[in-house]
Amino acid sequence: MNNWEQIQGIYIHIPFCLQKCLYCDFASFPQQDRETMAKYTDNLCQEIQQRALSFPVNPQATIYFGGGTPSVLPLEDIAKIVGTLKNNGLWQKPLEATIEANPGTISLESLSTYRQLGFDRISFGIQSMQDEELRAMGRVHTSLQAREAIKLAGEAGFSRISADLIYGYPSQTLKSVTDSLQTLVLQGIKHMSVYGLVVEEGTPLCNYLDVGKLILPSEDDSGDMYDCVTKYLPQQGYKRYEISNYACIGEESRHNLVYWQYLPYLGLGLSACSFDGQARITNSNNIEEYLQGKTPETEKLDIETRLAEYIFMGLRTSYGVNLAVAEERFAIDIREIYKKEISECQSKGFMEIDRLQRTMHLTDFGMKFGNQVFEKFL
Repeated sequence: MNNWEQIQGIYIHIPFCLQKCLYCDFASFPQQDRETMAKYTDNLCQEIQQRALSFPVNPQATIYFGGGTPSVLPLEDIAKIVGTLKNNGLWQKPLEATIEANPGTISLESLSTYRQLGFDRISFGIQSMQDEELRAMGRVHTSLQAREAIKLAGEAGFSRISADLIYGYPSQTLKSVTDSLQTLVLQGIKHMSVYGLVVEEGTPLCNYLDVGKLILPSEDDSGDMYDCVTKYLPQQGYKRYEISNYACIGEESRHNLVYWQYLPYLGLGLSACSFDGQARITNSNNIEEYLQGKTPETEKLDIETRLAEYIFMGLRTSYGVNLAVAEERFAIDIREIYKKEISECQSKGFMEIDRLQRTMHLTDFGMKFGNQVFEKFL
């Protein structure tokens, strides 16, 4: 069986957090009462049981607990969810099992419990190592807590630790972004996801910008921050393996590679999305509806859409689009179907084709203008 005919990754959504960050538009809510958390856990476990046999699952399928902030959920609830996954054959011998955490919501006890349950990778939502920036973002932790969290994770047995950072946020400067990067490198972090700020409609940040309460860095300043990230981290031994992700050798996120390789995955929990290779199945993002068991929505994808999404996801990575796999999977020669688009991207220096490896990938220059490339294929 081909890997695109089996579930290769399993995502569990935990929608609770201590407080909503100003820039966040994810399906998450400030910490709920214990009763709501327990009820959500019960519903999630019921969904796991109901959908466990929906698709064939690779025994090595990756596991990812995201949010929200999974680390605000009581340990007994995390343990119950993990146990239900294992008892229903979804957690077998995962290539990796990741849990997201906020540095202000963990302890040595909780981290040690995560390791005992089988998590071998942790991703900290750090965003900045500058306290004034953390306050401006609405984060609940300090830079000192971030350092302590990294230290405690190591003590608990985590050797694979990832950190998220944001650049281009109001009040940020080139120096502050550089300092945050340098601090995390010195902390021994082997994987970093570094995202340029995207202002989402309806968020408090968007409202503050609209009324002039906050001001974004200039386009030139944000560009300088981007250039700093893309130059500094490779100089420190991190490979840029996806537009926003950098890792030391062997530290790539195997779960996220499932998405970028356009392989099937199972999403469980509020607003979670699944992809079986032919259709997207999406849970309600309304917690009352989810708790009442509303049926997920299914969107059948025609071959043109699937092919375009396959190209879009593959081009985000340094590995690029595997032309041989595309031909086998979709019975289409991408170079013929998108001859004009490929030629335009090559002429602008955005894209290269490796004829020996039969791959198509963005250049470093193309990565900087990725959206212009993606629009041509989507």
